[in-house]
Amino acid sequence: MKKTIITLIVIVLIATLPVLRLESIQDKYLPATETTNFEIRGDAVSIFAKGLSYKTISQVPLMIDSAAFEGLFDHLKSSFPLVFSKLSIDTISTHTLWMKLEGSSTKADNMLFISHLDVVPVDPKTIKDWEADPFTGEVVDNFIYGRGALDDKASAFGILEALESMLASGWRPTHNYYFCFGQDEEIGGTHGAGIAAERCREQKLSFRTIFDEAGTISIGSVPGLEHTPIALIGIAEKGYISVEVNFEQAGGHSSMPEKENAILSASAFISSLNDNPIFSPEFTAPLQGFMDHLAPEMSFGLKWAFGMRPLTNSLILRSYQNSSTGRALTTNTAVATMVGAGIKDNVVPSSSRVVCNTRILPSYSIDDIVHAYSKRATKFGGTVQWYNDYGSGPTGSSSYDSEDFITLGQSIKSIFPNTLISPYLTLGGTDSKNFDGLSEQIFRFLPIPLTKEDLPRIHGINERIHVDAYNDLCRFYIDLFQRIE
Repeated sequence: MKKTIITLIVIVLIATLPVLRLESIQDKYLPATETTNFEIRGDAVSIFAKGLSYKTISQVPLMIDSAAFEGLFDHLKSSFPLVFSKLSIDTISTHTLWMKLEGSSTKADNMLFISHLDVVPVDPKTIKDWEADPFTGEVVDNFIYGRGALDDKASAFGILEALESMLASGWRPTHNYYFCFGQDEEIGGTHGAGIAAERCREQKLSFRTIFDEAGTISIGSVPGLEHTPIALIGIAEKGYISVEVNFEQAGGHSSMPEKENAILSASAFISSLNDNPIFSPEFTAPLQGFMDHLAPEMSFGLKWAFGMRPLTNSLILRSYQNSSTGRALTTNTAVATMVGAGIKDNVVPSSSRVVCNTRILPSYSIDDIVHAYSKRATKFGGTVQWYNDYGSGPTGSSSYDSEDFITLGQSIKSIFPNTLISPYLTLGGTDSKNFDGLSEQIFRFLPIPLTKEDLPRIHGINERIHVDAYNDLCRFYIDLFQRIE
């Protein structure tokens, strides 16, 4: 009996040891000091709402709606007079705003804040489903409706509102603050932030830290923490590449078809992407940080699984494959997005084409991805080439142990006290990718709480932000500017 009890105690100790090893690291994000509560102007919401009325749809420069952007610029100038009188303002490309607020110190660091003023279009067929017109900036039941309310005019207007309020109180920073408000982020940022970044390289201008949009305060998206708000800060960004896979095989009359043809080859190739994925799941630095930050806050079972790493790595990776988000965080995604073949209903085509898109994990290159596709396509008689000659590699990973990451976390905790802080891998593209290499630290975060039900509103129907959430966003930037100082 005594031996049995001792054995049980040993088993319990072994089982609980991984849990005991996991210590919360959230305390370092508790604000050490209070900041000045600069007053947000009473018309801040109406100024932002009007900004949503300008149809600044993303386009290449030759097709851009100049009147919409110029109208928005006039609105900005009249709404933020101190910003436009005290900062140096430049227009890059055709409609990208570049601003600088000079610091007072001779040893000032350079800080860069990025947002974009362009928005995606609204499908005319869906306008009837909106609670308010997407381009009038209506406020309904304390929600501000409109395209760009979340992505990303809220960030741009919030930054400007914070600056206007602080400048009105006589605030002058010690550091140099640069601001880039892009015109084409939604279509890659090549002609806006891309040109701004190239100019920085030409001028040998680099930055201590760069802040951009992307991760939000997520509510309900992390298993085990469904009721806890989590600030997901992007410390790296996946790359982007599309490839075209071509198949050629003898065609002929549909009355006497061969057993193999170009369409069947393309179909078999597409099926293989799901049945036998080209890329294996793996952990990246952002995901490691994500687990380190959040595992200690989870239930006993999940703590145990994360605490037993690396023994449980394969189990954790398999669990991530059960959701589209999990797969995106752990793999180079590979999916067919366009298929083409045939010219007539009674002719078996002699060629077919499949376009595939991949979002690239950090540590991989575009060449790595193209080579992997080529290796797979060869098995089905296909050849691979870049699609549209466009691609961008993944960015480097920024440190979540750095002073400015901790400062960012403290500002989040200051405005959103019950929020957990975590690094994250940004799955989509942002303008900050153009500035990769111009700073060792790039953090992608949009201070807006979003539930799983809110996420489809981004680029979707009824994009909106609550009045209180917009005011908190402005307060967040006021707090962050002070903590950086």
